[in-house]
Amino acid sequence: MRVLVSAYACEPGRGSEPSVGWNWAREIATHHDVWVLTRANNQQSIEAELRRHPEPRMRFLYLDLPPWMRRWKRGQRGIRLYAYSWQVAARRAAREAHRRYRFDLVHHVTFASAVTPALTFLPDVGFVWGPVGGAVRPPWRLVCGEGFRALAYETAREARKIAARYVDPFVRSTWQQADLILVQNRDTLAWLPSASREKALVWPNAGVPEAEVGARTRPEREHLLVATAGRLIGWKGFSLAVRAVAAAGPMPIRLVVAGEGPDRARLERLGSRLGIADRISYPGWLSRADLLHLFEEADVFLFPSLHEECGFVVVEAMAKGAIPIVLDIGAPQSLVGHRGYVVRTRNQSRKDVVNGLADALRDAWRSRQDPRRHDAAIARARSMTWSARMRALERILGSEGHKSMEIAS
Repeated sequence: MRVLVSAYACEPGRGSEPSVGWNWAREIATHHDVWVLTRANNQQSIEAELRRHPEPRMRFLYLDLPPWMRRWKRGQRGIRLYAYSWQVAARRAAREAHRRYRFDLVHHVTFASAVTPALTFLPDVGFVWGPVGGAVRPPWRLVCGEGFRALAYETAREARKIAARYVDPFVRSTWQQADLILVQNRDTLAWLPSASREKALVWPNAGVPEAEVGARTRPEREHLLVATAGRLIGWKGFSLAVRAVAAAGPMPIRLVVAGEGPDRARLERLGSRLGIADRISYPGWLSRADLLHLFEEADVFLFPSLHEECGFVVVEAMAKGAIPIVLDIGAPQSLVGHRGYVVRTRNQSRKDVVNGLADALRDAWRSRQDPRRHDAAIARARSMTWSARMRALERILGSEGHKSMEIAS
């Protein structure tokens, strides 16, 4: 079968959406001939990887907008407008490629956003959209505690969701054209119109390469090593992590916050105010190898994100044996299953949530000598390697009644 994969973000050796685009395309190419439509700025890293590890069934079609439009997406500002405009250009590119290659299926992979249209669908060709997310709604009582910037962000995000759901004709066209919609979580499933929910399947967009699953035995030490990672912004909930370390009391904890962002100074001030600044380190952005090494060393991966649509960094941490602690918001809770801690937020105050996270840390400290906890996390991640997930999806799509099933439950 000839498959056109639309992957705005697609880059080997990266995390987040670029990793999703690359790994989905590569796994589809194990069974089918694949053409990947992606941004031209990904070309150098893609071709370098293909020279090292040839993929004979993968071909790439590169597309970018004019230089004056690329200025929109410097940093994080304007990236949504640029990605939206790229989809408009991709519509024509997909049709031109179809006239030449005659595709049997189109699969839109990234951006994995339900509030951004996917316009690469083709006449009389099957169209799969997703996995996509974007509809997780955090408890406002937790958002308000993250400062004005986080509150403004969530307000703007809610406005975008309303516009996409009720106003944007391109998003509505995407729903209508899709033969199958893969969604990251139940919140996004519920957000879709009823007609679209009937052809949707909950499938968190998380996976790890098989080579990254497994960890050496953790060394004995006199403290609990807790890792967390991500962009330091309000909705990622890092202030909850800092407060949880303080609320856990005098037990020996070292928290490593890997990442950078505008909230770093606020987090450092919070740690100082709570008297635990000497127990927290901020190494900044880490290379992928260094990040995986941190996960392999860590006893716990603390990830109190407030509206994580997927959170596949949770799977990456579990793949190295770190025991996850997450909130009951979005997809991370389904990724963790029973192999970690899921802290309740519904009808809970901010203080209650912090105490729940602290309780999980204390329990992890008490059970730190039990290697079965780490082995269970690794086993959970092994069931979510990219190849395992692709095989599972093909089985689901080949069976009857797949629309009622949920993956990674």
